[in-house]
Amino acid sequence: MIDPRAQLPLDQRQAIGAAGLAALLTVARCNGAPTAKALAAIRGVRDHLLQIDCDLEALPPISPDQLAERVRGVNPDPQWCERILRGMTLVALLDGAPSPAQQQQLEQAAGALAVDPAPVRTFGQVMEQRLAMVRLDIARRGFIASAARATLEQEGLRGALGVARVLLRQEDTAMAERYRALRHYPAGSFGLAYAAFIDRNGFGFPGELGGPPPPVMHHDCCHVLGGYGTTAAEEGAVLGFQAGFERVDPFYVLMFGLAEFELGIGTTPFIPGERDALDVERLFAGMAHGAQVSVDLIAAIDPWDHFADPLEQVRQRFNVRPRGREPEWPAPIMD
Repeated sequence: MIDPRAQLPLDQRQAIGAAGLAALLTVARCNGAPTAKALAAIRGVRDHLLQIDCDLEALPPISPDQLAERVRGVNPDPQWCERILRGMTLVALLDGAPSPAQQQQLEQAAGALAVDPAPVRTFGQVMEQRLAMVRLDIARRGFIASAARATLEQEGLRGALGVARVLLRQEDTAMAERYRALRHYPAGSFGLAYAAFIDRNGFGFPGELGGPPPPVMHHDCCHVLGGYGTTAAEEGAVLGFQAGFERVDPFYVLMFGLAEFELGIGTTPFIPGERDALDVERLFAGMAHGAQVSVDLIAAIDPWDHFADPLEQVRQRFNVRPRGREPEWPAPIMD
């Protein structure tokens, strides 16, 4: 299991980071010169996740066997190999149209590193346009399944019925009224901030006709707690934030962002797929931000236990530190 909050001593981070960055560059060069977005992703990994000094232009190509030898020689924990394979796959997906040469490089890396090749299979599904399988992998391995489980554990039958009614396009008046009541929570409270987020964006509350299923509330609370807006770039950033603290495979949390906002693969009925709309620097900055959080905000807390408390107090409770930039919002639609 990958723990994004795990850190290596600086000397190990420098050594593994240099090998990993060389691997990211190698896969990005399979089709020729890397794209600007692939290079931005590699810089994002270096600057936000590794936080090391490394001249990318000075890194030579690295073979899968060389990569495995260098990484295991520094630290045998398999999660560092897992991280590198996932980074290579994300970079390949950001480097224009996926190619057989990239898939071969990824398959060889997975074999040499002796790690789960699931990300490579997902890459192949994108390349072959088997989009139903991509959506299924994202749904069952990423934050959607985690949020759904949390809703069922916290709300039981009420939560299950809420999801069913959304799928059947039915209103749940009692659930909707419970959420609307948050508009009357105390000034400065987490609950009022969540209600203001919903109203500002013109979203519906769970239970309202056309509103999202209850599990989406957990994701929206991450926007509020982390200080993220709702442009495509900000949605990518908040998914990075989630990938930093969730107890699921971070690759598939980030893949949700790539599918929705970069590759044009709509994975939910609530957000139409877009192309080339991700800001990958924000994606990895968000992941570094989320890695500081002390709990899984999707699965390990029930927001209703904290809605009455001051927002800043809730942030301190879970070590959600200031993000360092203001949230951004879509331009209002003019009549």
